[in-house]
Amino acid sequence: MMNNPNNINLPDGLTKNGFSESDKENDQIDKNKLEHIINFIELRFDKTKSINKKRSSYGLKHLVERNIDMYVSNGELIASMIICDYKYKVDGINCYFNVTTNSVK
Repeated sequence: MMNNPNNINLPDGLTKNGFSESDKENDQIDKNKLEHIINFIELRFDKTKSINKKRSSYGLKHLVERNIDMYVSNGELIASMIICDYKYKVDGINCYFNVTTNSVK
């Protein structure tokens, strides 16, 4: 069952670019776009107990982009992973998640 992007509160400071404070409307995440990203995450990624520091949100966004043929911002990837209930650790504007290395190759 797909997670619903409209039924979750995202962390403060999460914009399209990642974790960076912005009140500009065009920097805000469009939750309607997240459905495509969430579908891919649920089909492809697997969770692990610990945070995986081998692939950041920025690297994962490129992997998702290549597979769904759609531009994905860093913040949209982060939001989608949070909606899919992945644990995360913020590192600057990026994040690391508890995702298995094999599922993100």
